[in-house]
Amino acid sequence: MDPIAHALKISLSRLTEEHRPERLIVGLSGGVDSVVLLHALTRLQTSDEIPVVEAVYINHGLSPNAASWQTFCASFCASLAVPFTAYTVEVMPAPRESLEACAREQRYAALTRHAKACNGVILTAHHQNDQVETVLLQLKRGAGPKGLGGIPALTRLHDVTVVRPLLEVSRQQIEVYALAQQLHWIEDESNADDSFDRNFLRQLILPPVMSRWPSFGQTVARSAGLCAEQQGLLDEVCDERLQSICSGPERISVSGLKRYSQAWQKALLRRWLENRSVPMPGSRQLEQLLLMLEAKPDAQPVVVLGIHEFRRFQDALFLLTKKGCPGPSVEGPLPLNKTVTLDALSLRLTLSTSAEGAQYEVKTVTGNSLFSLARPLLSHSVKPLDAAHHKPLKQWLKLWGIAPWERTDVLLLSDTEQALAVVLKGKIVPLSSVGDASVYLQVELTA
Repeated sequence: MDPIAHALKISLSRLTEEHRPERLIVGLSGGVDSVVLLHALTRLQTSDEIPVVEAVYINHGLSPNAASWQTFCASFCASLAVPFTAYTVEVMPAPRESLEACAREQRYAALTRHAKACNGVILTAHHQNDQVETVLLQLKRGAGPKGLGGIPALTRLHDVTVVRPLLEVSRQQIEVYALAQQLHWIEDESNADDSFDRNFLRQLILPPVMSRWPSFGQTVARSAGLCAEQQGLLDEVCDERLQSICSGPERISVSGLKRYSQAWQKALLRRWLENRSVPMPGSRQLEQLLLMLEAKPDAQPVVVLGIHEFRRFQDALFLLTKKGCPGPSVEGPLPLNKTVTLDALSLRLTLSTSAEGAQYEVKTVTGNSLFSLARPLLSHSVKPLDAAHHKPLKQWLKLWGIAPWERTDVLLLSDTEQALAVVLKGKIVPLSSVGDASVYLQVELTA
């Protein structure tokens, strides 16, 4: 059996043990690697029971030849009787983002959307030489075991399984197959540009290395596998420990982290962020996060990482998404017997003259009083129903564990003469109020 078919059989056998996809979706660029992958899969279809094979081409619009490559891919798929789909994506790198990284992100976003729609898994044609290049690039960047683990053979991306069945096959073996099957493919002119780091390695560094040590690709791939295995064991331990020190999806206990050595703190923070699909911080940013653990409980340090920020409050480190422009104001009159949705506070609030379905009763001047919601002054003195004394609202918020950055969303429900309740995220605190009439508060959580 040729090495291509052998690698595919092993990979698909492992895949079908855990997944039952309806489609195998090949990311087809028209290059020799993906052409061989698609061709070999169609040959297996005739002799093995495997899911329907289809191909998807992603037009990045970066080459003047992109349209002709799409035409080639469509024609190749037609010759194999394989369903073909093409998508055009817009590649606009963010500040400090490389063109390659942006193109890769857009490519996988389109592929995963397609796969979700048809209950499919994605197959890419990464091979052993790609793995060697990736490990060397990660080594250049100073990566640890996770980076040196290279390209995973199977992973999840945007809730879609991505399989790379040719990782143990060399580029030379792929080219031998292509010639033996008399296949045609396209050459991306950008692969000749050695200003790209990967092309520099591929064209100028690795050929003499492979010539001197022909088994270099296999040994590097083996080392990558060992690193990935060790990282997997570390992830298992981190996940177990995180269960006991995470009091919510976006917060982690400071005292819980400090029970471990600094090396474990770094590993736990990295794993915590990875589980939330947050880009990994650099070594300097990670050191800043560790410094937050030593901050005074009343300090308010902030570390920014892309669209995310980390804040410290009391015994917790919070992972937040930076706020953009504020949404529509919810301040103003609150009509009786009408439900108001407060998105920032994750609840719906109904002020009613009926006690049916209500959780709280508050006293008001008259049943026909005018009611309103407003952002209060934190110096405003209030007394909750179960409290003995008045205190400034700021002190109550601190006692209730409301973090400083959440206090701007707090609202005060009032009638024309007094405050009736404090509206917090996901709950309401009724206040001590006076009057001859009662109104009732019904709260429904929205998140």
